[in-house]
Amino acid sequence: MREAVDQLGRSVSPALLRATAATLQRLGPKQFNLTAVAEAAGVSRGTVHNALGNRDAAIKTALDYVASVFIEMMAGEVRRHATLADQAAAAAVLICSHRQRSGAIAPGGLSESVLLLLLRNSGDDLMKRSIELWKPLVRAAQERGEVRAGVEPAGAAEWIVRMLLSFELLPPMRVNLDNPRAVRRFVSEYIVAGLVDNPTTSPR
Repeated sequence: MREAVDQLGRSVSPALLRATAATLQRLGPKQFNLTAVAEAAGVSRGTVHNALGNRDAAIKTALDYVASVFIEMMAGEVRRHATLADQAAAAAVLICSHRQRSGAIAPGGLSESVLLLLLRNSGDDLMKRSIELWKPLVRAAQERGEVRAGVEPAGAAEWIVRMLLSFELLPPMRVNLDNPRAVRRFVSEYIVAGLVDNPTTSPR
């Protein structure tokens, strides 16, 4: 990822962003500190402070970076597939992969998964970004006739995002979350069932 910009408009190198995100995931927001970031990045604490500002600003920058990387990864997965059901299935497989290995963005013995970190500390932002990713995918599915024209893209996108996040938050029941094929089949079968025309169901 190219050089990014922090909350105050300062340029931050990708290496320092990765070190900051890794430190946040490893220590959590309560234990997070700039000295630990400096040690992880191999630079001085003053360098970290000059690039990221104080502790709270550094946490916000790290959360924004982690969210951006996760959304980019999800977008890359879904754009490889042609139907909404397959796109949602691919995203579910990605999330289950994160559930299995918490260090997906910055390996190294991280203690908390990417999604749990984001949901606990910037859940509103993650939801907004995710919904914005899925809205155009729902519209495209409408144009292809996969889902009914009357479906509201924003509402359908929120439904999809909430369903996908449940793979991180809820324990498995009838589906083996460690089996990508099982996850893909499960999501493909049910994800858009409520978004298509059902002649046996009368409108309320």
